[in-house]
Amino acid sequence: MDDHSLRKLIDESAAEQHARVLAESWWHSIDLGQGQVTPGVHSQEELHDNFRRFVLPDDLRGKRVLDIGCWDGFYSFESERRGAEVVAVDCWRPENFFRAKAALGSRIEFHELSVYDVTPARLGTFDIVLFLGVLYHLRHPLLALERVCELTRETAIVESHVVDNLFPTNHPIMEFYEEDELGGQFDNWWGPNRACLSRMLRASGFARTEVLRIEPARAVVKAYRQWPLEEAARPSLQIVDVANAVSMERIFPRRGRLAFLDISVNGLPTTASRDEVHVEVGGYGIRPIYVGQSKDPRRAGITQINSPVPPGLGPGWTTVSITLGNRISQKFEIELSEGPEW
Repeated sequence: MDDHSLRKLIDESAAEQHARVLAESWWHSIDLGQGQVTPGVHSQEELHDNFRRFVLPDDLRGKRVLDIGCWDGFYSFESERRGAEVVAVDCWRPENFFRAKAALGSRIEFHELSVYDVTPARLGTFDIVLFLGVLYHLRHPLLALERVCELTRETAIVESHVVDNLFPTNHPIMEFYEEDELGGQFDNWWGPNRACLSRMLRASGFARTEVLRIEPARAVVKAYRQWPLEEAARPSLQIVDVANAVSMERIFPRRGRLAFLDISVNGLPTTASRDEVHVEVGGYGIRPIYVGQSKDPRRAGITQINSPVPPGLGPGWTTVSITLGNRISQKFEIELSEGPEW
């Protein structure tokens, strides 16, 4: 199939789904009990299979889950059924969500908010954040992912339209839709490929990502706030100093344009790379943006690591540590301040 035919097929599929939503009113098929199932565009079998592929625990008791862009609410209600405390958010008031909520006797808390307005101060933080079918509808996708990261304590599940089949490449790219090029909808703005989506998630503050599912025009990516646990880590690295990477002072804003760390480490091999060095600040992993030998002759043998401050940390004292394989540093204390936003 050539590119023109493939694009036409994707656009026709998106337009058909949109028409079905308008005609049938329900997007999700939800079991309301007593033999009642809502007539959704997406079947129960499909939705349960999607949830299973998120690789989340069957028992979510003790977990807080946030569902951004909940629509009719299947993923919210399924998370609650598994025992989670759930908060659902959408940019409008989906009446079907409230019909299902009443029928199920659900205790889910709902907020009518834009993704740009969801903050820890307003909603708290969450072990798991679901961000499904929202990203490509947004004019400012990286800002939205930063908001998602700030709210996430453990993992986020991000599902999106992607363009891998249209532009087969490992290079991170994103297609922009100025008007109604995708499915005839004016609220579709972006089509990233999976490489771009994964890198955007890491750039927004997640430590690492895992592609769970890839289809002709959709992808599901799981984003983690922590690095994988290393067994028997040996304390053989030493953090000599931590400074602000922008001002080189000992002032550490927790967010904004000055929220970057310059970490001086002794004991790292000269071949260590950004892909191998794991930075942890306040319990959150973060990917470094620079790893290299110090150019200062007075700091011979010292490795310089520049890293953002992970989103979601509050002001006050916290710790910085470095891991390389099974080698780990001590925890170096710094004090985070409010600082400027930009």
